[in-house]
Amino acid sequence: MDILQFVPDLGTGFITGFIVGWGIKIALKVVIALMGLYVFSLIYLSNLGVISINVDALFGLVGNVEGAVMSYGSLAVGLIHSVSLGGGFAAGAAVGLKQG
Repeated sequence: MDILQFVPDLGTGFITGFIVGWGIKIALKVVIALMGLYVFSLIYLSNLGVISINVDALFGLVGNVEGAVMSYGSLAVGLIHSVSLGGGFAAGAAVGLKQG
């Protein structure tokens, strides 16, 4: 068995992983910025007395979102392990997340 036959697969997986990792990091930055803007606008309107925030319901909502993200994270780990080019993809995604 020639080990060099796997090099193109690793390279393809690495490049794909890099692009996906970079894109995920950029998308997360945009989403976090929009969420922060929304929260700050709610705080501003609350200070003006325009709205009132039910803190208990807000924390309950945040807890539900956190649980959903954690369950999706475990699914994503299983999917990455099943990809045939997983090693190169994971390395590329790590580099892409670092560079983005």
